[in-house]
Amino acid sequence: MAISFQLLALAIVPLALFSGPVSSFLSSTYSSVKGAFLWRFFLFQLFRLWKLPAGPELDHEGHHLLILGSSVAKGEGAEAGPGPNLGWPARLAKALEAKVPAWRIHNRAVEYTTSQLWYDLVMNKTTPEEWKHYSLVILSLSVNNEGFLLTQEEEKLQQIEQHFLKHVRMTVKELRGRLNASARLVLAGPYANDGYSPRLCCEFFGRWQCSSSGCLDLFCG
Repeated sequence: MAISFQLLALAIVPLALFSGPVSSFLSSTYSSVKGAFLWRFFLFQLFRLWKLPAGPELDHEGHHLLILGSSVAKGEGAEAGPGPNLGWPARLAKALEAKVPAWRIHNRAVEYTTSQLWYDLVMNKTTPEEWKHYSLVILSLSVNNEGFLLTQEEEKLQQIEQHFLKHVRMTVKELRGRLNASARLVLAGPYANDGYSPRLCCEFFGRWQCSSSGCLDLFCG
């Protein structure tokens, strides 16, 4: 009888764990833990490996252009279309090929990055002197990386928007202070996403333009 009960328990416990509410809870918990671990590992690697160009990369007599930002600034998502693999960074490089004096483009964009991450990278992974090499710096970020599509709550959306704008302004202010007076800082528009509703686009991008205009060059990529 005892053996039969033990066998029954051995059959019921896995069934309970891998079906119904318990299974959903464990699956959700595992996904959350896994996501948190992967994000921390990503941050660890980012702050360990990311750095500005140095040494031979800067051996160039012409202008240096630096691109910072997330996936679109890196050139990802441009595999299809009339010009395969030609995102705006590649198109910009092609447009500058014949310019004199020559331009050298350094792309240090990293996918998944957020406005606060870029502020932290500028503050903790660079020195003011390293920024003196650049004639032009482009910063291109996505508000979707802040979690803009993960909620429909108006209060949460406003918090995400304010957090994004706050850290973009902080990053811009810091870069302005580090670049040469003659260098230009271009803030690319926070490119849209197919998941944004028309209302979100109108409201957010309107406030973005009002917040950004007058303080630096704007580029809508």
